[in-house]
Amino acid sequence: MGAAPNPVRSARRKTELREKLGSERPVCFYCGFAEPVALRRLSRKFLEKHHLVGRNHDPELTIFVCRNCHALMHERLLDSAVDLESTADPVGRVAMMLRAEAVHFEALARTKRNQAESLERRGL
Repeated sequence: MGAAPNPVRSARRKTELREKLGSERPVCFYCGFAEPVALRRLSRKFLEKHHLVGRNHDPELTIFVCRNCHALMHERLLDSAVDLESTADPVGRVAMMLRAEAVHFEALARTKRNQAESLERRGL
């Protein structure tokens, strides 16, 4: 058996994460999963930073997503022919960014439809 968990260290990590994410209860932007740590085995990070249009295209445009949604978004970007590598061609770069935004908005639309259906099922 491993060492007993240190509650002080655990509480400090959670506090640091909340401060970093700017939320008392961080959730995945796309699926709303409130305990993303359950999706991970090794990492202590709860959420991953996702660059909406690619780090090389706009390093500041980010959201936090769970590991599963992050992997899904990258697959969808690849399926949509979004090249996440830097390009010198400004027109090509803007085209990639627009294509990546479209992938994001499609995922967001799916999320909102799912949220609406969930509310309707509950009768709210």
